[in-house]
Amino acid sequence: MSYHQPPHKDRILIKGAYLMTQDDELGNLVGDVLVADGRILRIGQDLRDDEARLVDGTGNAVLPGFIDTHRHNWQGALRNLGPAWTYQEYRSQVQIGLGQYFEPEDVHIGNLAADLMSLDSGVTTVRDESHISNSPEHSDAAIAAHWESGIRAVFDHGWPSTEAEQWQFGSSRTHPDDIRRIRNEVLSDDSARVTLNAMLRGPELSTADVAAQDIRLARELGLRISMHVGLGEWGARQQAVRQLAESKLLASDMTFIHLCTSTDEELRMLAAHGATASVASALEVFMPGLGQPATNRLLAAGVRPSLSVDTETIVSGDMFGVMRAALAYQQLIIAGAAGPMDRVPGLPTFDAADLIAFATIEGARACGIDDRTGSLTPGKEADLIMVRLDHTNLLPATNVAASIVAGGHAGNVDLVVVAGEVRKEHGVLKKGDAVFAEAAASRDRLFHAAGLPLPS
Repeated sequence: MSYHQPPHKDRILIKGAYLMTQDDELGNLVGDVLVADGRILRIGQDLRDDEARLVDGTGNAVLPGFIDTHRHNWQGALRNLGPAWTYQEYRSQVQIGLGQYFEPEDVHIGNLAADLMSLDSGVTTVRDESHISNSPEHSDAAIAAHWESGIRAVFDHGWPSTEAEQWQFGSSRTHPDDIRRIRNEVLSDDSARVTLNAMLRGPELSTADVAAQDIRLARELGLRISMHVGLGEWGARQQAVRQLAESKLLASDMTFIHLCTSTDEELRMLAAHGATASVASALEVFMPGLGQPATNRLLAAGVRPSLSVDTETIVSGDMFGVMRAALAYQQLIIAGAAGPMDRVPGLPTFDAADLIAFATIEGARACGIDDRTGSLTPGKEADLIMVRLDHTNLLPATNVAASIVAGGHAGNVDLVVVAGEVRKEHGVLKKGDAVFAEAAASRDRLFHAAGLPLPS
């Protein structure tokens, strides 16, 4: 495989790759992709362009970049701290214990570290669930990191992690008003590479009245909404989706995260209103206290979910692990060893090709950007990755989707392009070396501020 440098770097022609377009009309094919001016110009066979950088895609898979619809990017410098933590331990250690000590520069480096890790593993879009809005400067630092990294980001403005307990589980505080400034002065362009959404607490983490006020605010500002629901026993009692439906607030501009203990009836309500879902399958199978992945129950309700990492303090920040975790939990359902909500005969199943779709086009739909990305469709922005199928861990790639899901990792991702800009080439991420030293320094400062011993 080879890359040839042409006179105009903004034109890229990938030749002879296995294209997993996620476009219903194009399907999968062996062919070529021409990128120009940041967009996919043509998909086909025997394409020629003398001005384009030529990339030999023979024996490789090209697909849309993965879309992570829910990650708390500010925790990027705290990765892998507690893979055995329960949900309560995570909240105590990170949100409550460390979140209050974050300075804007810590948010910046955490977001940047998370973005670069994402790009390295083929994630070209991240929905940053930012509940570190401790001040306007904290939010601005997070947004600046997204611009700097080159990733496509949906910045979901949330609440502070100062006085964290006062902002969740029955909180009477309304959403921070700084979201108005961000909307009007910082992220007013919904066609930009970095855009704004609202991360709301909903009736599960606040109250019904606060949830209604917050939803009205987001809609007044023209923002899509994300909401964590179905969190363990608390979610089962609160039934947030049902509350929203009965209050006539449930709508298609909402993405619901987790849904682990939301009832089947609630999932059907979600589907009936055209809302979307984000399953953080790796986190949900690792972390006791949340419940189990709702992937199969969502399919039964008529919802094709998106996928997400959640927090790198618990699980790896790549989508390969997320896809494998979803598949592993499905096998427990089939074996009759799943959680109590999944012991229902005849739940629909999914396969590797479905998981690739969940991680790409369904992610774009959940973020409201499927008109711009999520598939290899001419006219869409060029967010794509190339995966080496000739690496020893994927050979002989008899079924390409199954090979990527079952065996893929970041090292197989050879090329990453976001909005037509190359972010990883020849398997090497651009930038990043200094960032990870800064991330370690940020971690050390935070542990010192919190009076915690540094991990060995």
